[in-house]
Amino acid sequence: MKINIYILTGLMASCSIILGVIENFIPTPVPAIRLGLANVPIIIMLYLAGSKYAFQVSFLKALIVPVLSANIIFKMSLSVPAVFVSFAAMSVNYHYFKNKLSIITISVIGAVFHIITQLAVVSIFYVKGLIYTNIAGILLLSAVITGILMGIIAYKIVNHKQIKSMFERLELKG
Repeated sequence: MKINIYILTGLMASCSIILGVIENFIPTPVPAIRLGLANVPIIIMLYLAGSKYAFQVSFLKALIVPVLSANIIFKMSLSVPAVFVSFAAMSVNYHYFKNKLSIITISVIGAVFHIITQLAVVSIFYVKGLIYTNIAGILLLSAVITGILMGIIAYKIVNHKQIKSMFERLELKG
């Protein structure tokens, strides 16, 4: 039996959205630090189904998680640009350097670009001219650490025998 890629994309988008909403309730020592759990389904889709479907999951996550969270305008203004920039960085690096970069490195690249984009948005639109030098280092370090952790999780899932088998049976034309 073939599995329709659109059904799988919807399921992965749902997982990403649910993880994104749950993550909003996980307390962190520094505001703006998140684990990045919602990015694991995106990385999985990038590696097992391709950029097109990973982008769809990423796009849906960027739009729906802020709607389901408090302070929709602020969160969406940070989320949408950061998700697009981080996805573009992951996708480009995956396509051009997939034989040289690990899934963990791709995850770290996405996390770092996500934070850099959010800092830029805050600096440009919310606190004019202020560069978060005090918190930028902490946020970038946390991005590297959480990028590694989420990359390890994605690596374990992508290399799981049954999951690989499921993706090999996909009907990619929909």
